Amino acid sequence: MKLKYTVLSLFFTLAPALVFAQNLGDDAELSALLGGLVKSDSWIIRKDKAEEEFIGNVKYENEIYKISADKALSQRKLNAYTISGNVQASRKQDGEEISLKANKVFFNAKKDYGYAQGSKIKQAELSFSTPNNIFNVYADKINFGKKFTSFEAEGDCELNDINNTLYAGKMAYDTQSEVFTASDKRPVLFGYNEDGDYALQGDQITADNKNGIFKASGRVTGWLVPAEDISKYTQGQKDGAQIF
Repeated sequence: MKLKYTVLSLFFTLAPALVFAQNLGDDAELSALLGGLVKSDSWIIRKDKAEEEFIGNVKYENEIYKISADKALSQRKLNAYTISGNVQASRKQDGEEISLKANKVFFNAKKDYGYAQGSKIKQAELSFSTPNNIFNVYADKINFGKKFTSFEAEGDCELNDINNTLYAGKMAYDTQSEVFTASDKRPVLFGYNEDGDYALQGDQITADNKNGIFKASGRVTGWLVPAEDISKYTQGQKDGAQIF
C-alpha cells in the first residue's frame, strides 16, 4: 500500500487555480496553472473584504488539471481558498493520475493547512493511480499540511489498493518517512500477497513502506491462509489457518 507525495500535491493546486487573475508571484509550483480559465455562472468581487467568489458551474481546466464545483471563494487577506459543492478535481502528469471528489475543499496557504470534507451522505474520495497500482482513500474528512508531505483521514476510513483493504477510524501518512499509521475503532487489514490470503487486526497498524513491513499492536489477532491452500478456504473455511 505505497502512496506517494504527489497524492497531496493535488490539494495545493485546487484553490490557487480558481484565482488565476490574481498576482500569483514567482512561485514555480503555481506556474503550471497559468493559461487556464475559470468559467462560472457569476463572479462576485468584494473589494472591501478582498474576496472573489465564483458561483454556479465553476470549471477550471488546463493541460494538467481539471476542476469543477458549485462554488469557489478566494479570501486574499487570509490567503485562503474554499471550493464547495460537488467538487471534482483531477491531475494527470508523468504517467500518474490523481482525482478527488468531495463536498468541500479548504486551503490556507499562510497556515499551511487544508482539508477535503465529504457530505452527510457521501464521504470524500481520493484516488491515485500509477502504471503498477491504484489506490483509493475514503473518509469523512482528509486533513493535509506540512508543505503537503502529510495527511490525516478521519471518520470510518477505508484505504485500498489492488491487493489490500484497510479499515480504521483514523489514518495518517507521512511522505518523508513513508510510514502509514491506522488507529481508532480497531483497525483491520485484509489482503493477499505471495504468501497467501490474510487478515490482521489490532489497536494500531503501522506500515513501513520503505522496508515493506507491517506491524500491529494492542490485542493483535488475525489469520493467514498459505497461497497453495487458498482453494480449500474459498467457502469461508478457516481450518488450518495460522493464528497470530
